[in-house]
Amino acid sequence: MGRSILSERLERAGPGRDADSHKRWWNLVMVLAAVVAGRMLVRRLLRRVRAISGDLAEINVSDEHAQIAQQHDPQEVTQLVDNINASLDMLDRERQFASNIAHEIRSPLAGIRVTVEEATTRPSEADYPRVLEAVLRGVDRLDALATALLLVARSRAVKADWERLDLCELVRQEVADRNDPIPIEIICTPGVEVTAMRTRICQIIANLLDNAQHHATHQVQVHVSRSDGNARLAVSDDGPGVPEKDRERIFDRMYQLKTISQRGGPGAGLGLAITRDIAKAHHGTVWVEPSPLGGACFILQLPITAP
Repeated sequence: MGRSILSERLERAGPGRDADSHKRWWNLVMVLAAVVAGRMLVRRLLRRVRAISGDLAEINVSDEHAQIAQQHDPQEVTQLVDNINASLDMLDRERQFASNIAHEIRSPLAGIRVTVEEATTRPSEADYPRVLEAVLRGVDRLDALATALLLVARSRAVKADWERLDLCELVRQEVADRNDPIPIEIICTPGVEVTAMRTRICQIIANLLDNAQHHATHQVQVHVSRSDGNARLAVSDDGPGVPEKDRERIFDRMYQLKTISQRGGPGAGLGLAITRDIAKAHHGTVWVEPSPLGGACFILQLPITAP
């Protein structure tokens, strides 16, 4: 009687133990499969990273602009390649900028050298007032380039000293401190405020006013207003304007229009590039369009500060 009861209990317990054992073995198989799959994925990612590293090494050696080719990568690797390519684009622009600056610096230096060498070769025949005037023009050109380079560096500075500013007040102060040949008409909507760095926004205003004075014939106008929740500063002139094909290129560093300015010599080709850099740093933008006065209208748009 006792033996039959024990046998029944063992028979009932047997299938349960087999099921538990089968479940443990299945879990072990799943864990091993996950480990193998994980190692394969890691090896694949490492191979891809090594390939990216090799491509970067080749780009550095070739010293030419190139990009890392995108493949069917995981999202994280795709984002990494996108960031690397963006950095490569920026480095290429910086390299081109340095090359342009070197060329721009060499031009006035070469002019100064030729002028001085001619004067020293025939000192008795030299027209020294004319020689000194030519040298000063070259020095002015170098000074303008040095100032522009300093402003480029400052426009990338970290955010500091941000404050709430009245855009109309800034424009009036900037205009009052200037001594321009053409009077500037100011049209302001009151209470247009932005949160920004005072020195940077003043630099934008100065750059746009310098540009307008450089090309205007008789009129320069500044209009401060609100538009779609943004602050807008428009600087217009009655000069020759900007051809449509050049309206984006003029914001490139060292790019200069071929149009003849009304006054002053050629600029450094950096003022508008600096203006756009500063605008971007303030989450804004700047563009040019035809002016109601007949010339160019440069528009700065910045996020307006909530009341």
